Amino acid sequence: MELAFEQLCNRFDRLLGRMHRAGDTQRGMIILDETSYETSLQALARDFRLMGHRWGQLRNLCDVPLFVNSQATRMIQYADMIAYALRRYYDKGDSSLFDLVAHRFDAEGGVLHGLVHYTPSGEECHCFTCRQRRT
Repeated sequence: MELAFEQLCNRFDRLLGRMHRAGDTQRGMIILDETSYETSLQALARDFRLMGHRWGQLRNLCDVPLFVNSQATRMIQYADMIAYALRRYYDKGDSSLFDLVAHRFDAEGGVLHGLVHYTPSGEECHCFTCRQRRT
């Protein structure tokens, strides 16, 4: 959970940094479904802003993550649908839903930034994400 959250924070912060350099200056906020990890993830986000993480320091997030009940907002339900599409793709090899959203992940100059797929060391993967990272 912590590694995934660190990746999420870093990648979102870098997206906002690229937008800032292009003249679109704004701060971002991470909104997550309520979870038992709320306290630890808020502390991690605070640490990332103050002390940094393995790739640097967060500079473009306006606050610690906000946690909401997924039944109270469609925004979290949309995120759940994206997560479901990703899970079907990576776990079952079903790209029918993934293909609808794959082009929406953050990319610049043909380099995919907004999606990471971890594979065991030494294993070659031919999924969309890994193919994008090799080019």
